[in-house]
Amino acid sequence: MSMSRDIGTRRRRKVANPDDPPVVRPPWGPGGPIPGPNYRGSSGRIAIVQGQIFIVAVILAAQLWLVTVALFDLLSGQASILAWLALVSFVGFIV
Repeated sequence: MSMSRDIGTRRRRKVANPDDPPVVRPPWGPGGPIPGPNYRGSSGRIAIVQGQIFIVAVILAAQLWLVTVALFDLLSGQASILAWLALVSFVGFIV
């Protein structure tokens, strides 16, 4: 497969994430590319990413809390609830 462009033929590339905005070059100034965020992306994209980070943070905090409670119960000699805590922790890990 050559890297040259064939005139008259157009190939469709497979897009990994069709909902993502198209990739564009950053704006150029006299000294090269201008740094800074690209606000031309799809609206709400930042909110979606922040929501995903928040969900992961809540799941991580719940996992840490479950491990703390399980360790406390294990060291206190109350091992009757450990199976339930392990099950809930496993379900949280799968999510």
